[in-house]
Amino acid sequence: MAYTAKQVFGVNTRLRLFGSRLDDTARGGDVDLLVESDDPIIEPALLAAQLAGKVSRQMGGRKVDVVVAAPNLQQTPLHKIARQAGILL
Repeated sequence: MAYTAKQVFGVNTRLRLFGSRLDDTARGGDVDLLVESDDPIIEPALLAAQLAGKVSRQMGGRKVDVVVAAPNLQQTPLHKIARQAGILL
C-alpha cells in the first residue's frame, strides 16, 4: 500500500493505517488510511479517490477511506486521531 501511495501522491509521502483494521481480532470494517505529505498537495480529493480505488482493487474490493494531510490542507480532529493511533506502513 505504501508503494501505491507514493505512486499516486509522490515519493515524499508517508502512509498510516488507522481505525478498526488495526485490530486483527475485529471482523470486517473498511480500511482507513492517512496519507501525509510535507509538500502541498493539489487536488487532494482526486488523488485520495485514485489511491482508494487502487488499494481497493489490490484488496479484492474492500472499502478504503483515505484522509490526506499536507501543509496547505485544513487539519481536523480525525487527522490527530489517525496520527496518534495509526501505524506507519
